[in-house]
Amino acid sequence: MVAALLLPACWGAALSFGKTLPAAFFASGGSYLLAPEGWAFIIGACAYAVWHRLAPPEFLYAFVHECTHLAFALLTGKKVSSFEVNQGSGKVGLSGTNTLITLAPYFFPLPTVAVLILGALLDWAFGYPQIGWAAAFLSGLTLCLHVLMTLRALGASQPDIARGGRVFSWAFIFFFGLVFIGGAALVSAGGWGVAALYGLSIWRESLDAYALLFGLVEYIAWSIGS
Repeated sequence: MVAALLLPACWGAALSFGKTLPAAFFASGGSYLLAPEGWAFIIGACAYAVWHRLAPPEFLYAFVHECTHLAFALLTGKKVSSFEVNQGSGKVGLSGTNTLITLAPYFFPLPTVAVLILGALLDWAFGYPQIGWAAAFLSGLTLCLHVLMTLRALGASQPDIARGGRVFSWAFIFFFGLVFIGGAALVSAGGWGVAALYGLSIWRESLDAYALLFGLVEYIAWSIGS
């Protein structure tokens, strides 16, 4: 039921991402050329795609995956008793868990968020345009790593997904993946100002989707009753 209730929000987030993407990646003034940060982001993503094709970084992804579990555990007040990473697998011992801790590694691109925050701080301190280009390149590389390695992991049996139920987990990951992964891509190319516009657009589109759904349900109920 919760997964079904998430579907209108998923639709709203997908519409918002499609509408915000051109404004973030293309140069201002109605040009069809990509902004410098947009080019840097795409080059970074292509660089990782080649890396992934040659040798997927199993240990690196496992380390980041477990670090994301760890970060959300600390954010939600859980105690950590152990942290272990092996080639392609890992485990974090916690005092308890919840949906955010369990599914965070699939929708939250921790390295990309770190790159964007560091890039923003360096840009504020020094103001060189090359800092933004480098941050966009690294964001493209790390975000492509996150997406491709996550899809690779989801292709196998994952206890994290089974724990919350496949339907709910996939709906949850899809929505918050658009929020955080999509948002990171937009911020990489268009700057932090895009984040607020994107969040507002998701809110509006999701409300419209829920209004349409409830209107449809009300009409069906009225038709059956009459």
